[in-house]
Amino acid sequence: MMPERTWYKANNPAVGQFYAIQTDENKPYQVYGGLQDNGTWVGPSNHQENTGWHQSGAYAYKELGGGDGMQIEVDTRDNNTVYLGYQFGNYMRMNKISNEYVDVKPVHQIGQKAYRFNWQTPIHLSRHQQDVFYLGSNQFHRSLQKGEKPESFSQDLAPTKLKGNVPYGTLSSISESPLQFGLIYVGSDNGFIHLSRDLGYTWTKISNTLPQDLWVSRVIASKHKISRVYTTLNGYRRDDFRPYVFRSDDYGRTWKDLSATLPHEPVNVIREDPSNEQILYVGTDNGLYVSFDGGTTFMAWAGQLPRVAIHDLRIQERSSEIILGTHGRSLYKSSLTTLENIQKSRTKICMSLLLTPSAIVKHGANNFLLINLLRKTVFKSPILLLKKQL
Repeated sequence: MMPERTWYKANNPAVGQFYAIQTDENKPYQVYGGLQDNGTWVGPSNHQENTGWHQSGAYAYKELGGGDGMQIEVDTRDNNTVYLGYQFGNYMRMNKISNEYVDVKPVHQIGQKAYRFNWQTPIHLSRHQQDVFYLGSNQFHRSLQKGEKPESFSQDLAPTKLKGNVPYGTLSSISESPLQFGLIYVGSDNGFIHLSRDLGYTWTKISNTLPQDLWVSRVIASKHKISRVYTTLNGYRRDDFRPYVFRSDDYGRTWKDLSATLPHEPVNVIREDPSNEQILYVGTDNGLYVSFDGGTTFMAWAGQLPRVAIHDLRIQERSSEIILGTHGRSLYKSSLTTLENIQKSRTKICMSLLLTPSAIVKHGANNFLLINLLRKTVFKSPILLLKKQL
């Protein structure tokens, strides 16, 4: 057999496996991502992916930390202070200019039971006062000093008697209301959701009427209505692949199921549109879905987007762009002006149906037209982060 004389460096397709993503307020804004087995990276949102960087050796995206990259928070007062980390709650505060790191992981006191940290421990930086940093183990931890000297509250918010080879009974999601400082929701990997109205001092369980013993993949406080909150639950670890999406308009006292029109796929994330409360985005294990009616109906948004797990999505409000973190095909982005135009078209469609009652008898006329509009929209991948070559 003749030896190979030439080699091809296979940089397509991009195969970044993102757990979580974040954006800042730089111009152009930067995109941050925590990747499975590949650390935490950051790069410009306007990066056009190509192989030209091979000549200079300078790739547009830079590595900030190692391990399995996890959630990221950015202090937008300077866009240089970043909270990042790796598995099981090992988070730190980093200054991107000085490259200095400060450990912010809470440590239990002598004589106290050790905290349990989820593989992807949730963190949240308050948008009301960005010195205030939240982190979840099986308890809720709060720092008023940029992650340092965290206060730990003694209530176990994810009680369990089960044991295994990784921590279980841990918090998996944290969200503070954009409308009220100190109004905080937390969800856990064993199905509990709690609400605090006083910055974490006291907690009320609000998940009693939801399906039990599922993984809370997201709990998200609304930016449009102070009493509104969304949650997505995920049961694939128990061989339950149904979609679970719920909304409450009364701080979790009652919940409305929004999953009726979603396909049979586990749900990982939900986000509101920042300017239109009727538009919702849902990422599942097999794609992206959008609703134009507050979650009553969903449809696939898949223009040039592969059928792949969407583990996180963010909306950069100033630029009106949506960024997707996929677990397998890297990063994608699209302009939200497309959705605004579709929403206008939807209104026209609804009006035409009202004006021509005979059209209503056509099965799915409204949604059929909307789906065709969505298919014409394009998800671009100019900010693909390639998995490092070995």
